[in-house]
Amino acid sequence: MEQTKIEIDNEPEVENPVFIEGLAGIGHIGRNTVSYIADQTGAEKIGEIKSRHFPPHTIINDDATVEVIKNNLYQLQRDEGRDLILLEGNAQASTPEGHHEVAEKVIELAEKYDSQEILTVGGYGRGEVIEKPEVFGAVTTDKVKEKYSDHGIEYEHDVGQIVGISGLLIGNAQERGIDGICLLGETPGFLLSDPKSTEKVLETLEKILDLDLDYEDLDDKVEESQEVLKKLQNLKKKQNPDEEQSQGGDLGYIG
Repeated sequence: MEQTKIEIDNEPEVENPVFIEGLAGIGHIGRNTVSYIADQTGAEKIGEIKSRHFPPHTIINDDATVEVIKNNLYQLQRDEGRDLILLEGNAQASTPEGHHEVAEKVIELAEKYDSQEILTVGGYGRGEVIEKPEVFGAVTTDKVKEKYSDHGIEYEHDVGQIVGISGLLIGNAQERGIDGICLLGETPGFLLSDPKSTEKVLETLEKILDLDLDYEDLDDKVEESQEVLKKLQNLKKKQNPDEEQSQGGDLGYIG
């Protein structure tokens, strides 16, 4: 029985698109970033990815209807700027075998539609409050690093590995001679959703992809998250009055 299925409802009409992946993970930075771009640009949904490797549960919506675990595919055709194929979703695979299988299916899809560049998005958990999150980068070649050297991406960092599909995709891209870059939003790691880091990554992608995004929908969420972080920071200081905030400890987790 086939474990992972890609169902395409509308064949993409994009030309040489940038393939962009952002799935659920730490701080939901990947998924929130890519779904925000899809919403803001009016990208057209073209299909879904379903897999028996996804977690064994369903999502209950606000109206009490259920939704199966899946990843969504979108296309964006542009007269000016590069065409895009977007992959976003509410889950990644649950096992190492599943991660590799889904990533292989996705890279084959990118090749099928002649994507010459793959861009993945995730989060890097620090385990402490981050006042000004940075965007860390990992690339397939020095040529890609040079290409995006003036977009505020930090390449000198202590990220040692990229866990999940975000890393596997650019690893597969490298082996196939496809340009690839992974953007990792720096995040505390203990927020279910980190809109501040998401906004920072979006600002970087806005430059890379020549987009025009409206951040109004994110502003309130950023303010709310900062209030939560302040409370957590104050609580930590009370519990550890002699411990410097900088000693929080790196979670070292990517998602």
